[in-house]
Amino acid sequence: MKNRALALFLLLVTAALAQIREVGPYTLYPIIPGVTRIEDSNASNPAGIHLGADGKPTGFNNCSDMYLIVGDEKALLIDLSNFVTWDSTAVASLQALVRDEIGARKLFIAFTHNHGDHTGMLPAFKSDKAVTFWIQSDEFEGRQMFPADQIISIADHPAVDLGGGFVVNTLEIPGHTPHSTAYFLKGKNLLFSGDGIGSGNGAWIFSADGFAHYRQSVDRLIDYIRNPTHGVDENQLLIFGGHYWQKREKEKLTIQSIES
Repeated sequence: MKNRALALFLLLVTAALAQIREVGPYTLYPIIPGVTRIEDSNASNPAGIHLGADGKPTGFNNCSDMYLIVGDEKALLIDLSNFVTWDSTAVASLQALVRDEIGARKLFIAFTHNHGDHTGMLPAFKSDKAVTFWIQSDEFEGRQMFPADQIISIADHPAVDLGGGFVVNTLEIPGHTPHSTAYFLKGKNLLFSGDGIGSGNGAWIFSADGFAHYRQSVDRLIDYIRNPTHGVDENQLLIFGGHYWQKREKEKLTIQSIES
């Protein structure tokens, strides 16, 4: 029985690794069926600090992550990473890989917060009339970043049903920015938090007011997770931040990374 379980585990790991693929400057990492992490890095420009043979830094890619959730009827792309300048195919590559993953489904795009390393590839989708931008309106107030007729507000629509059991709920977690937003995939124990609680090595807070809001947000986030009506099992919860590579030696981020 133990050998059979080990064989099944190795088969699943091998299958997951086989699905990791590069498209231009992006690498796609499956999380669960229908959910993919997309990192603006590849073999030629990997995540984090690059070291030479002498151990000295030779480069740095502070890559950012996008998360693509594909339901039966619709798809949601959370964040748009850095604006990639080191690969001339970035716009076309991102458009192609998203369309390849979602097929004919309607695409929604959401943002954890309004920083350039999470909105950078907006030019790839801004002129696409088929895209709907699902945004925290207060976070982008006065920016006029999106076509007005392609916006739905999280304040009015705090959840989106993508079909096939993929329902995404939102929770505002101010601190890193005034209206940072977390996205929960209901019943799947997945939380996409951007930079709202950091990515495993602390949260960046830029003011005293921001710190006060962050402390309140942590309490609100824990209360949300522990509310049984929200469909989250805190013992199974996995958190995916805005810069996955920053978790470094941590195998995964769990509720302990919020509580600590």
